[in-house]
Amino acid sequence: MLSQSLDPTKILLLVQFAIQAILLGAVIYFILADKKKTLPTAVLDELKGVLQETQQLSDNFRDQIQTKVDIVKGAMNELDEKIREARLLLEGLEKTAVNTKQVRDYTQADVVRLYKGGFDPVDISQITGIPVGEIQLMVKIVNGENA
Repeated sequence: MLSQSLDPTKILLLVQFAIQAILLGAVIYFILADKKKTLPTAVLDELKGVLQETQQLSDNFRDQIQTKVDIVKGAMNELDEKIREARLLLEGLEKTAVNTKQVRDYTQADVVRLYKGGFDPVDISQITGIPVGEIQLMVKIVNGENA
């Protein structure tokens, strides 16, 4: 019987069972000890402060970005307005160029013929594109020569 109780496999099995029980107890002890641990309130307060600073920085950054977006929108609107003004100016210059070209096509003799045909200086100005004052001057010169 003694030889059976001293069997090395049985002893090894009992020792292994004892070691596992000790290790299981140690794990349970460390789990319970870890659950009882709490973080110091100073660490939590510091973490809360860092989070608030981060939130403030984010808000400031968002506000700065919005301000810059508004500035860019304003600049774009001003540029659009300047483009519209430039287009209107270009159209006006083109009309003036056409009128100037038409003025070159009419001579003093044409103006006098229109005046003798019964047109007044304003009508002649609209037809020829020559300013009313110039037409009146041409008519006076011609009437002065004929008198």
